[in-house]
Amino acid sequence: MKLNAKYVNPFIEAAMKVVNQITGIEVRRGHLSYKARVEPSYGVSIIIGIYGFLVGQIVYSFDNTLAEKIVDKLLVGKSPQEKKIMFIDTLGELANMITGNATSLLNDRRDLALQITTPAIVMGDHISVSLVPKPALVLGLYTQFGRIEISIAVEEQETLSEIGDFDSVLQEI
Repeated sequence: MKLNAKYVNPFIEAAMKVVNQITGIEVRRGHLSYKARVEPSYGVSIIIGIYGFLVGQIVYSFDNTLAEKIVDKLLVGKSPQEKKIMFIDTLGELANMITGNATSLLNDRRDLALQITTPAIVMGDHISVSLVPKPALVLGLYTQFGRIEISIAVEEQETLSEIGDFDSVLQEI
């Protein structure tokens, strides 16, 4: 798989901007690496599918301490019980905002649009999750409260299928 930097940079830019703007937490760029397979690295992971001229998955993996700090900052004034109830939804919304910002930047550069799926959230240590069997470019981001790792496992599509193409297939059945 060949993943062009022009598809990766919007995710770095969006993650750094969104986390800082909505939480006030400063985010620094970290490592850039390659994994043969997409896999979450930390205790809280949000998985979002992407489709359009790119197809695949984006996985945001948060250090537990950082995930808790983000939720605390986003839910100021809520009780600990309310924060616990809203923990997953809050992080899912953060991932939506990052992915939405990144796809908006990518859509501005193309005449085709990208769509995203509803986030799936996975929590816990030593969890096995079956994700797309694609290699991933992994971006490490650092904050004073912990790390974020963004795994990007997408590939460019040569052509997009139109819904109308399926009508003839369905009529034959």
